Amino acid sequence: MIKRTLPIALTGLAALLLLASLRLPLWHMRLEAPQYRDEEALKIAVFPNRYGGDMREISVLDQYIGVHVPHTLPQFRWLPYLLAGGAALGVAASLLGIRFRRGAIALACGALAAGLLTAAVQAKFQMHDIGHKRDQRTVLAGMHDFTPPFLGTSKIAQFTVTSSFGLGAWLIGAAMTLQIGAAWASRKTSGAPASSSATPKPCRKGTIEPGRFAYQI
Repeated sequence: MIKRTLPIALTGLAALLLLASLRLPLWHMRLEAPQYRDEEALKIAVFPNRYGGDMREISVLDQYIGVHVPHTLPQFRWLPYLLAGGAALGVAASLLGIRFRRGAIALACGALAAGLLTAAVQAKFQMHDIGHKRDQRTVLAGMHDFTPPFLGTSKIAQFTVTSSFGLGAWLIGAAMTLQIGAAWASRKTSGAPASSSATPKPCRKGTIEPGRFAYQI
């Protein structure tokens, strides 16, 4: 019974985490400069379907360095469906028979991982374009091209830029770990059944075993 219910419980918990991540930031960026320090630092948050944070102030600042941050991203159109679909597929896979359950859960987790990797690669290219495809007519157009860090800290002109994963990304990672655990719990166990009776030893000619007579014809 436990072997049947454990994968369902793990994928169910994973589904709750994936659905919760829809309302939480996946990624953060913090920009500090002499005029933007401590609590005044500019912050960007990227949710599965929108931006958050000080986007208005950053849009005004970007006009001086020729940077154009897109108002929306292609990932915003399909990433929420990927997370919701990954939650539903994981639970559905855990309800299958033992023959198909493990592979189906692994497939659902793999599809989710592939989608998230695609979103991350897209984000890397978008961040490169932000710092390299700039308007050269702006006041500070003479500054060198740059690529904001996807993770970690980098110095860009007078700004110290720090990027990190948000709580939503950590919940997604935990959900995928639970799905992997559910696939592992769905593995088949095989073992040779114990024999109900020991094979009797052959009787030597003319001998008598306890409780048994040996006859010679």
